[in-house]
Amino acid sequence: MVQRRSIQEPAWLGLIGGISSTLNKTAATVAATLLVMMVLLILLEIVLRYFSRSTFMADALVGHGVAATTFLALGWALERGSMIRISVVTRRLRPAPRFATEAFTIVATEILVLCLMYYQWRSVSKLWIRGSVSQHYFPIPLWIPEAIFFIGLVLLALQLLVRLCRLGVVGVEKDETLTI
Repeated sequence: MVQRRSIQEPAWLGLIGGISSTLNKTAATVAATLLVMMVLLILLEIVLRYFSRSTFMADALVGHGVAATTFLALGWALERGSMIRISVVTRRLRPAPRFATEAFTIVATEILVLCLMYYQWRSVSKLWIRGSVSQHYFPIPLWIPEAIFFIGLVLLALQLLVRLCRLGVVGVEKDETLTI
């Protein structure tokens, strides 16, 4: 396990990291709440179907909920080290190559996430302008689930930026992720 250099994190980085952490915890709490609500909706649907009734919306709401919980939890998962990493190679690298590998990975991922954000924003905007709604029993404005995905990407991009800044200012971080 590579140790952090004994450089203290600057106040501006601590502030950005704190904001990112607070937003990630809030989004993870919302994701957990959505998960509980999905379970309750599925249980309600089971009971209603026993009596030959239905909400007619469980499949759509649970589908949107699964995607929302996934995207909302991305930043928190990265921050907490819950994303799986293949570290069998990076653990064996010396500090300079490990730093370069970490920097490349973070920058490449940030670029990918920013591209996804761009296209997701275009989708949200288009759905908002058109006023598109789902074709279900209860029409849901389609920009709402799309905006939740966008928010999750924004939080992930912010967490990646914090991670890149910490890497540049503090050095190689200690390995706190799940590893294979």
